[in-house]
Amino acid sequence: MKTKTLIALASLITASAFAGSAKETMAPASAPAPSPSLGGWFIGGTYGQLDGVDSGFSDFSGQVVGGSVEFGDFDFDLYSLHIGRDFGTQVLGCDIAAYLEVAYLNGDMTSKTTFLTSPGGPGTSSADFDLDIIPVTINIKLERNLFGALSVYGTAGAGYAFLDLEFDGDSESDGGFYAQASAGLLYNITQNFEAYAGARWLYLDSVGIGDSDVELDNDFAWEVGLRYNF
Repeated sequence: MKTKTLIALASLITASAFAGSAKETMAPASAPAPSPSLGGWFIGGTYGQLDGVDSGFSDFSGQVVGGSVEFGDFDFDLYSLHIGRDFGTQVLGCDIAAYLEVAYLNGDMTSKTTFLTSPGGPGTSSADFDLDIIPVTINIKLERNLFGALSVYGTAGAGYAFLDLEFDGDSESDGGFYAQASAGLLYNITQNFEAYAGARWLYLDSVGIGDSDVELDNDFAWEVGLRYNF
């Protein structure tokens, strides 16, 4: 009798154990993890100015009978758009990011021709030059926090620049190697938006346009910008 009782008790315990295992096996699967967001990506744009750039056109006389021609310097407006990603790593306490930038520099310059002898007597005339430079560059950005929402940044990049010069209805195009670097201060307005301001160094290898060589040789521009972090 005791033996039958022990067998029945053992069977009951075994059945309960199997029932618990079945419940664990049949438990609904946990919800899938959310897909990763665009964390680390950013887009931005800048505006700046670059003044007093040597036109590369040499002043000359003798080309105009009894007169001379003087060329001014180019003054540029600078616009740029960029897209990039933060690597999520640091070097010497600086966050590292890389970005692709397309910029547009629109410059104008005026030449003055002086006539010392002409049918109407001494006089002058002027001509306008318009130069467009479109650089496409790959850049590295370093950023380090100073305190609170204020940081310091530095960038460096290189690529290719397309040039187009218009004068008196004619147009000439060319291109060449282009490099740049920048440094300044950055302020985090919100978690996603940041504003920055600084100086940009530009270098354009000498490019032949017509009878002259156009280049940016250690020229500096000031710039301000906004960036959105995803």
